Amino acid sequence: SFNALLHTLHKYVPRGSTVVDLYSGAGVIGLSLAASKKCRSVKCVEINKLSKMSFEKSASRLPPNLGCTITWHNTDASVEPVHWLEGSSVVIVDPPRKGLHPSVICALQKVALSERKAYKAKSTLTKVKDEKRPWILRAREAAVQVDSTPLEGSSETWPETLIYISCGWDSFKKDCKSLMSSKAWHLQNAHAFNFFPGTDSIEVLAIFKRESEAVQKKKKKAKKKKAK
Repeated sequence: SFNALLHTLHKYVPRGSTVVDLYSGAGVIGLSLAASKKCRSVKCVEINKLSKMSFEKSASRLPPNLGCTITWHNTDASVEPVHWLEGSSVVIVDPPRKGLHPSVICALQKVALSERKAYKAKSTLTKVKDEKRPWILRAREAAVQVDSTPLEGSSETWPETLIYISCGWDSFKKDCKSLMSSKAWHLQNAHAFNFFPGTDSIEVLAIFKRESEAVQKKKKKAKKKKAK
């Protein structure tokens, strides 16, 4: 069932994407994308430091010269989530059963098209300051780096595709409502997988897309006309 989910997920990741895989565990999803989708970069973010060894073993089996910068970061995705979103065209989240942390939800809402400039300015100001918190500095440095291919202009990229993998139906419904209420994301597609036959437990793979600026403007105009 997991292989079926992975195969379906790959269909929604364009070739040449810059990917951030939050709650990545040992990096199975991120590494599979690096190997098959010719991604420019893949960042894996995971709070459990014990996953590092498994990530390194899996990464060592990748074909050489992928041309993809692959990094694994041992940190909490809920700390400075916008730092990981910035520079990525695709974000993958596979949170625990309780769902996404409020700070991650907030960051995904805030990077709406209409708010990017303000968010970018805030991010730039933050970078100007000399960061002294050791846990933040350690998190920004890759605990594992497979390649160091330089990326040009990647900091101007913001996620256009959000792939949400959920093992908790109730928390997914709550997070889905929060994401769509921001008016920036819309649910494009969803798939269900039965990892545990004979039970009512399902794994959900949901694909969210960011609405284009043109579509958002049209909706605003339509609302204004209705108001009149």
